[in-house]
Amino acid sequence: MKRILSAFLSPFLALLALVLPMSCSQDTTLTVSTDVTSFHFDPTGGECDVVVFTNGSWTASSSDSAAVVLSPASGDYTQPMHILLGRNDEHFTKNIRITLTSTLDNLTRTCRIALTQDCDPFLDAAATEATVGAAGGAVRFSVNGNLPWKVVSRSCDGQPSDFVVDPSSAGPNTVEVALWIPANDTGASRSFSARLALEDAPAVTLTLTVRQAA
Repeated sequence: MKRILSAFLSPFLALLALVLPMSCSQDTTLTVSTDVTSFHFDPTGGECDVVVFTNGSWTASSSDSAAVVLSPASGDYTQPMHILLGRNDEHFTKNIRITLTSTLDNLTRTCRIALTQDCDPFLDAAATEATVGAAGGAVRFSVNGNLPWKVVSRSCDGQPSDFVVDPSSAGPNTVEVALWIPANDTGASRSFSARLALEDAPAVTLTLTVRQAA
């Protein structure tokens, strides 16, 4: 009877031994997440802490490795991570992505943290000086600012002038600005300047200069 039972159970036990490991592998679940998924920084930068939740080994990387320091940048299981962000000297808002990749056995999962960093108020132009003939006319500049701006002064050879600047104000965007220079009948070369300033940060200025031939 024992031989019969053994002969009957042996194939079943062998099959069960194959099925159980497969079932355990299929039931393995890898998760990775953080307690906070986004941070906002001012132009000076700063630091913050997040907690990485995972049941595997993880690594972290940044889309802007020159500006961001991650400590630690890798680990095992759940633990805190410190984020240090440097100053933003660019003339645009930075959007930085931190990617966390966790592995367990043959599984891989990722999650991300979004960092947004403002930039300082700025007002600039692709070129700030140009020349025009004695006949005058429109001289155009490409002006870019991240806050509304306006023309605060106009001058010709250092003296107040009323030549037209169009537009005389604009919002935060890249705008084509035309300086309309009148005909020169003085017999001498001269220089026109228009000074622009941000409305909410008047210390940030831009001077556009047109030199006119005699």
